[in-house]
Amino acid sequence: MAYSQEKPQKNRVLNTGRAAYGGNGTDFLPVKVIADTAGISGRQVISQREPFIFRPGAAALDSGMVAAGTRSGAATITTGGTADSTYWGGWQTYQPLRSGRIDGKASGGIIEGQLTIGHKSAAGTVNIKVTARIANTANTSAPTTMLAVTAATSVTTTETFTTYDIPYLACDTVMNSVPFSVAIGIQTAVAASAGIARIMESSVIMGEFEPDD
Repeated sequence: MAYSQEKPQKNRVLNTGRAAYGGNGTDFLPVKVIADTAGISGRQVISQREPFIFRPGAAALDSGMVAAGTRSGAATITTGGTADSTYWGGWQTYQPLRSGRIDGKASGGIIEGQLTIGHKSAAGTVNIKVTARIANTANTSAPTTMLAVTAATSVTTTETFTTYDIPYLACDTVMNSVPFSVAIGIQTAVAASAGIARIMESSVIMGEFEPDD
């Protein structure tokens, strides 16, 4: 049976006591809203959050397909010759069309997800450590360490994978909005030994943001 659907719109004035609903083609669902009556003469106004899903381990589309059962990921990082020195990969940036604060907050907005890191040695067996940092794209010169340097893991030339959870982490003032960027770093325990790491395709960072416009 056909029926009309109400499309959520930011800053739409609602009648007092009227709930906002939207449709998904099958059911009517309440629209998540934040009432903001400041300066609006007591009228209820939608200030709507938008969900985001960022996959920092996505490979490039060009020749990016792989056989079923194999893995893909972002570009690799290779350590230099200095032991216990962090070598950072490039920033992976999430930058949609619109920007805004995570959960609409200056700090304390929540992100969740996981980072899966693939690691191996360039030759032989190597002990490596990994770390990760995150920041608003404008704050990458002074980022927040999201994953402290881990304990050493013994790896060979066969790539192995470790997943680290992002268990509902509260943002700070360095990382509190969209767009944002994430990067991983890698260390080796022995000079002149080379470790290789990358963010894998299953990695994901999720949350909600309140658009600025």
